[in-house]
Amino acid sequence: MDLNKINSYIENKVEENLNLDYKASGSLQRNDKKTNEISKDVSAFANSDGGLIIYGIKEDKINRHLPESIDAINRKEITKEWLEQIIQSKIRPRIDGIKIHSITVNEQSDEVVYAVEIPKSNTAHQANDRKYYKRFNFNSEPMYDYEIRDILNRTKSPVIDLELEITKKTYEVTKPTYGIPSFSIGNDGMFQKAEPTKEYKTNYTLRVWARNNGKVLANYLNAYINIPQEYLKEEEESKSGVASIFMENTIRDVVDSTYIPTMNGGYASPKYGPSRYDPILPTRCLHLKDIKLNGKFENSDKVLEWIVYSDNAEPRNGTIKISDIEIFEK
Repeated sequence: MDLNKINSYIENKVEENLNLDYKASGSLQRNDKKTNEISKDVSAFANSDGGLIIYGIKEDKINRHLPESIDAINRKEITKEWLEQIIQSKIRPRIDGIKIHSITVNEQSDEVVYAVEIPKSNTAHQANDRKYYKRFNFNSEPMYDYEIRDILNRTKSPVIDLELEITKKTYEVTKPTYGIPSFSIGNDGMFQKAEPTKEYKTNYTLRVWARNNGKVLANYLNAYINIPQEYLKEEEESKSGVASIFMENTIRDVVDSTYIPTMNGGYASPKYGPSRYDPILPTRCLHLKDIKLNGKFENSDKVLEWIVYSDNAEPRNGTIKISDIEIFEK
């Protein structure tokens, strides 16, 4: 984290989001109102998904939530140590793993920007006003009781999120010359062989992974992902406008890998045992399903919705724009 990084946020007009917040220099003042706001904002990040608060960037007056310019802080008046002390003393329990970066803007005039990195916590943190906050729509909002209990259960239940990627594979297809003579007469009057035509096709596959972001083992998992029918290959289409595709963490072991020739010259499939659940360790991920797509999804602004049920945890859901999913060429 340096001045070039800070300037890149401004030049690229990076908008505030769930994990990013800009604060002008006036947000750091030595009075109870401002220090309570600090405790509110920092605890909201820890209670949500973690993120970055940059103190010393002014927001655009017309386009709110967009950075306008650096609004530097005098490090002699507001020190890094003072900011750290406010965060640690006014939030209960203390948040482990917070990093405060002091970024020099002007050495002679002691002007700095403070970037506060806040990790996602495994417990609920209370601000100095004895309330619990979360990040919601660019703001720090009070939490409902069930949301607080959900955070407190992070250490007791698995926390499963779906991760998505799209693979793109282009291959050459040779079209046989059905109904076309094997030979034709060339310009020189001689017979020549008719070559089959070639074309290129592209296959898209949506790969779905389940990652356990919790602290305990995930034994059982059921998940659904909703995808607009128009983006699916014909064999996986649903009759409705949206296909709800089921996934789970079951696997079947091969109990007999002997391939026996069949009457028509093929080979019988290997024998599989009964299905069993494949547990997901903390911080690890498991491949759930490959879903074939057509090319209509490209540049789409539609979203995919998913929901996950795992062990005794509360259901988790999420959405992602299909255009935001990273594509990998194979």
